[in-house]
Amino acid sequence: MTDAMTHRGPNDRGTHLADGIALGVRRLSIVDVAGGHQPIANEDGRVWAVQNGELYNHDEVRSQLTSRGHTFRTRCDTEVIPHVYEDAGIRFPERLRGKFGLALWDGRERRAVIARDRLGVKPLYYAEAGDVLVFASELKSVLASGLVDAELDYDAIDAFLTLGFVPGPLTPLAGVRKLMPGHLLVAEPGSVRVEAYWEYPEPAPAEMSLAEASERLLAGLDESVRLRLMSDVPLGAMLSGGIDSSVIVGLMARHMAEPVKTFSVGFAEAGEGNELADARFVAEHFSTDHHELELSFAEQTVDLAELVWAMDEPLADLSSLGFLALSELAASEVTVALSGQGADELLGGYRKHRAAAIAGAWSRVPGPMRSGANALLRHAPSRVGRASRTLIAADPAERLLAASGRLGPDLRRDLVRGPLAERDGLGALRIVRDRLGRVGGDPLPAALYLDGQLGLVDDMLHYFDRASMAHSLEVRVPFLDHELVELCATIPPRHKIRRLDTKHVLKHAVRGLIPDRIIEKPKIGFFHRAVDEWFRAQSRGAISDYLLGTSPRYADMLDRGAVERLVKNHAAGTDTRNGHVLLSVLMLEVWLSSYLPRALAQGAPTREPVTV
Repeated sequence: MTDAMTHRGPNDRGTHLADGIALGVRRLSIVDVAGGHQPIANEDGRVWAVQNGELYNHDEVRSQLTSRGHTFRTRCDTEVIPHVYEDAGIRFPERLRGKFGLALWDGRERRAVIARDRLGVKPLYYAEAGDVLVFASELKSVLASGLVDAELDYDAIDAFLTLGFVPGPLTPLAGVRKLMPGHLLVAEPGSVRVEAYWEYPEPAPAEMSLAEASERLLAGLDESVRLRLMSDVPLGAMLSGGIDSSVIVGLMARHMAEPVKTFSVGFAEAGEGNELADARFVAEHFSTDHHELELSFAEQTVDLAELVWAMDEPLADLSSLGFLALSELAASEVTVALSGQGADELLGGYRKHRAAAIAGAWSRVPGPMRSGANALLRHAPSRVGRASRTLIAADPAERLLAASGRLGPDLRRDLVRGPLAERDGLGALRIVRDRLGRVGGDPLPAALYLDGQLGLVDDMLHYFDRASMAHSLEVRVPFLDHELVELCATIPPRHKIRRLDTKHVLKHAVRGLIPDRIIEKPKIGFFHRAVDEWFRAQSRGAISDYLLGTSPRYADMLDRGAVERLVKNHAAGTDTRNGHVLLSVLMLEVWLSSYLPRALAQGAPTREPVTV
């Protein structure tokens, strides 16, 4: 299982075997490079711990524990885990500030605790196989145990086709689950239970002016960046050329004695979506040590099998291609990089957030006038159908699917077969409504609340972690410090989107820190505008091989003839409305035909058994 994810930690491999427990870890050495071997124990060897991640407050926690009589042998952040467990009990993750997937074993109580960080920056999978609990940072590692069945979860696949990602706690396999962000799992004699130790903050707007909100936001972000400069190895930043990454670079430059190393990637065919020139401008402004790479998806063959192998699950987001290349570039120079991910979900950076703000204004239009207009919008032509459905959606859950759902009811009827046809197609909606809970009212805060728990975790942070770890690169996300996230929940929505200006409070906060040209430029989604072009460029190669073969694996659940018609129409340019659906089907097929057999082969009993 550890060998299946050597890429997550090429510097060291450690195991701890005892009656009832087997812990394994791959280490990417960042803090106390020489002394931080894992697994690591408390003073008497009763409590053992492993971790993938970083604890940014480990020095503070170590100092508190030392004053209470605990002794430490290393400077490694992981060493505080067994001690803070002794001090605080099962809910010890509440005392940790950072990103982590961790596991702890208490030999005296015969208790295992696994925990995932509050925002889900680091992944954690688990499965119950008979009376054995199996857990790991990656799905392929769980499968390498040889203990888990490969039965598909069709509810998860149905949700994936709608959302473009598999929402937690689901995975594509019926017997494997993701531990949710802010949750821990406790396994002890006679029971296995999952419980939350932190919940994503519900919108709680406080009375504050734009100036006050800006000041508090920038102060919190500055502290978060400073904490994430903790490293004994080279460190840099991902620089897209947009406002979020530029702010991170600007704040890093405040706290670093040497020039920040920055890394950018662009695609030649992206047109206005290629931000390399803006990234170069920011790099020059802050005198960074800048590195960039321009790719061409039209000329370069994309190894989809390797991409999906790195992603671990089917993921229909081509931004993963760019981030994989960016991570490879950064890993050639540094071991740790900071990124601006998360600002859009906290502060309202997407078009769908602007649409939610419009919906909020629309809801205040007098009832009779709104009802008549809604009737017209329901019959709007297809070119504006998505926008109209978003505006008149009955609740935030329906609004999210109207804005970003991929597989609509009509297309679903044409496509699904077999076990998928037995589902009602509402699985994604149920999951979104479950995340929404009791939050309602103003559409913008509700939309941000949903995005922070769904697309951010299981799409964006998913590919951030997998793409960077595939190249043994640790990426840190200062916007997703849980204290900063809690602060953002209190910022009034009128400061987040004002007169359709997205992330207004952030732009106000960073005037003078980064160039006005970057603050005022429109939002450009990384690679999003290039989906249709990429698909057409690849249609005669890997796409044709996977989707139009004689016996595709997806044919057990999707109609091959319907898929072929969509592919041909898209390649010919006669109907390009379903590019994202085709991308979902493509990634599902690659996962079924390539990833799954390869991952299961790792679990074959080819190694000598370990005896304890």
